[in-house]
This record gives sequence, C-alpha cells and structure tokens, in this order.
Amino acid sequence: MKKRLPKHQPAAQANKSSSSIKSAFLALTQRQIVAIVLVLGVGNLGIIFLLLDKGGDGTAPYKKAGRVTIEYLPTPDSSFAAKCEQRGVPLVIRNSGVERWDARKKWTPSYLASKTSVLKGVYENDNRWFGPYYDDRKPMTPMFDRVNPYKIGLELPSAEFFRSIQSPSDGRYLYFTGDIEQLGDWAWNEIQPSKELLVLNPTHSSVNVWIGQPHVIAHCHYDGYHNFYAQLYGRKKFTLFSPAAWPGLSPYPFLHPSHAQCQVNVSNSARDVVRFPALKDVTPLEVILEPGDLLYLPPLWFHHVESMEVSISVNVWTDTKQTTTVERLFALPLVTSSIQFPSSRHRAIATSILIHKFVVSLCNLRSCVSPTQDSSSFPSSALNKEAKKMDTAAYFVYRLWRARYSLLMEEGKLPSSLEGGEPILCEAGEPAALLKMLMETLEVLSGQHVKEHGDSVATLLRQLPVDTWEIWAGNYVEYVAASAVDVRHVGLFLMHLTSCINTVFKP
Repeated sequence: MKKRLPKHQPAAQANKSSSSIKSAFLALTQRQIVAIVLVLGVGNLGIIFLLLDKGGDGTAPYKKAGRVTIEYLPTPDSSFAAKCEQRGVPLVIRNSGVERWDARKKWTPSYLASKTSVLKGVYENDNRWFGPYYDDRKPMTPMFDRVNPYKIGLELPSAEFFRSIQSPSDGRYLYFTGDIEQLGDWAWNEIQPSKELLVLNPTHSSVNVWIGQPHVIAHCHYDGYHNFYAQLYGRKKFTLFSPAAWPGLSPYPFLHPSHAQCQVNVSNSARDVVRFPALKDVTPLEVILEPGDLLYLPPLWFHHVESMEVSISVNVWTDTKQTTTVERLFALPLVTSSIQFPSSRHRAIATSILIHKFVVSLCNLRSCVSPTQDSSSFPSSALNKEAKKMDTAAYFVYRLWRARYSLLMEEGKLPSSLEGGEPILCEAGEPAALLKMLMETLEVLSGQHVKEHGDSVATLLRQLPVDTWEIWAGNYVEYVAASAVDVRHVGLFLMHLTSCINTVFKP
C-alpha cells in the first residue's frame, strides 16, 4: 500500500553592508552575547552572520555502467527476501518461486486478452517517454498550469489494447498498470506462491501488473518501498542509480508535483549533460530482465525502465522500516510553530536557525559531505565558488538547493527573486535594522528547546541507511522551510540560507 509523506534581492546589496554588520556585532554588549550563547551554543556564535553576511565574490553522460549481481537460488522454495533487505543493493534472483507461477507459463498478450474484457488504468502518449509523473496533490501544484503530458487512467477494451501494443501505430504509445485485483481472483491465484515477496511487510503491500508495448520508457524516479519485480513475458531494461547519486540526478523538490522524479532525462543525455553537469559523476547499474527473472530494488533506488519488446510484469511493493522512522520525524513538533513572531521575516530567520541547528547535530552524527570531499561538477559561478568555503552543515543545505531548486529557478519555473515585498533573510537591509531583527528573534527563541529539537531530528535520521538518509533529510528541510515562507519561495529561502552561512559556522 503506497504512502505519501506530509504533509531576492541583488547580491551586491548584501555584500555592500557586510563589513558594517560585522562591526555592529563587535559592538554587542556582554549581556547580548550571553543571550546568543544560551540559544545557539558556544560553537555557533557565527550564527550572527548566518543572516547578515552574503560573502563570496549521444553518449551516456554518466560513468560506465556496472552490472547487477545475479543470485541463483538452490531451489524455488528457498527464502531470500530478508537477505535482500540486509544487503540493501539491487539483485537479480533466478530459480525463484516465480518459475512455479502459472502466470510464468500462461501470461501472453493473447491469454490476457481472453481473460479480460476491459483494462482500467491505461496510459497513452504521443511519444515513448512517460514522465516525469505529475502529482496534483503536492503543495507547489497551484504554481503550475500543466498536468501530466500524457493521458492517464484510460479505460480501453482489452482486445484493442493488446492489438495496439503488438502492432503499434505511429504516434500512439500505450502501457497499463494496475492492482492485480483489478484483473480478478484468477490473476492472484496464478502468481502463487508469492508469500516470500510479501514477507518483509505483508500488511502494508501492493501487488501490481505492468504491460507495455516495445520501447516505452518510465522516467527515472525512486519509490520509498521494497520492490520485487517479476518479469513474465518479454524483456525489460533497468538503469539503476544509488540513492547517494541524487546530487547528479537532480530530483524535483519534495514539495513539487513531480517529487521523486528526476529532472534529468536519462534518455536525452546529449542535452542533459549540459544542463546537469554533475550527471557525469554518477555510476549506474544496468540489467536486462529476461522472463522468469526477479529483480529486487531497495527503497529509494532510482530506476529508469524501458520495455525492449512487448512486456508483461508483476511487482510487489512492501513498506519499509524507514517509513516508520520518517513518519516519526515529520511528527516532531516544530519549535517555531507555536510562537507569535513580530513579522514573517522574523519567522524565516528563526526557521533558518532551527534548520542550521539540526543539520549541525546531524553532521555530528553522520558523515556529511564537505566541499573538499565533493567531486560533483557544477558550473563556475559566484555562489558555487562561495560554497567551497562552507562547513559541512552549510554545504548540505547548499547541495540540496543546488540539485533540486537551482535549475528550476534559473529557467524561470520557480521564482529566482522577490518582486517587491520584504526580503526573506539576509539579502538586503540596513545593518543596524538586520541586527536588531536578529536579536529580537534570538530573544523569542530563548528557552524554546532549539537544540533539543535538533538532537531529536539527528537521532531519527541516524537510524536510516547510509545511502538514503540524505534524501529523507532533504525532504524534511524543505518541509520545515515551507512552514516559514510561502511555498513559492522555498527555493529562495534555501539559496539565501546557504549563501548567508558561507564560512560562518565553525563546529
């Protein structure tokens, strides 16, 4: 059962006032400095400049693909699911119980056409690329005038559907996906035994059928579940990327209608290697599934899928322990949610402090990537050069903004500046006024358990696997940011937060 988690001004203006702001800080009284320490801790006195100092002046584009490991089971009755979960990497399993399924022998286009009269859940497009998917329930949906670029949820006579996918016409591409129960009890009976595919979480599961014509493509994306994918008829190619490859794949923001889908089009490498230069730093795995193969995909592994010919598959999703941890994370009460702030800018400032505090706590528990460790390729720009000076906590937020938001802002799909209205953070304002606003915010936050919240967030995120915690943490940062600013301006908030931090924080 699939679950879904919850729910600018020119830089020169900020640079102009930077030195005078620092001078103002040096003029703080002893009592004021003590108040800051009580809220932020001695190691983070630099927070005073977080908000006030801008600083800083045809061939696959990725690395050569590796191969997915193939495991041969001793007998079709052998257990394997727990070992797959423990290993946490994609595996192709052969000689599994799938070989005993009636569906393995029977399920052909003609057989399924004879067993069904109508298929509900057909996707139709005028080209073979299906995606990125568009979820109109996400918070940023009102910002966009588009819907899915293809038709979804169509109802077609089975005879027409199967005739079309076996003899495709130009400009019409079809595939079907739906819960196996839609086909009828007979379909469930013909994929037995399936207990081992459900064993990781049988009460939170989903069993689905996938049928596609040759060469249709499912856009690169990730799912938050264990995925056992059984290929029954035809061949299908999977291109897989570790969750840790997210900076190169640029997934859409957590708040965006195409959340969990990649902005990168893996099939359009010639163009996207220019738009996404960090793509060349990632290493995929590739596998072509043959009939009878069973692919295990761990949670959050990115996958780009292409039918090599008419293809029929069944997959089983089961919920993961990670989901429980993340649900606890999003259920944590935000320190800032119950506070009445003097202005929206005070709230944004307080939220930036909250975010920085829990990212610092997180980086103390996990190995956050530092600028010197990061080999990702980014275009030369003032902000990218500035990022090289950041500490690991600041750099985490920068990488999040860089991968998820920067191109959308650059291409005008999300706001890249504020048109009128009050600035968000440190991008503009008189030094004395900004300093006063910061002091007022710190006073309101005093005694609000900011550090305790940060430690709770870090403790939960520490429980997640080493290759997925960054994606979950990034989703949470966006969620917290959206509690302080209009959802349209979350990208601006993160951009100014990262540029304001610069070299300020010294753990």
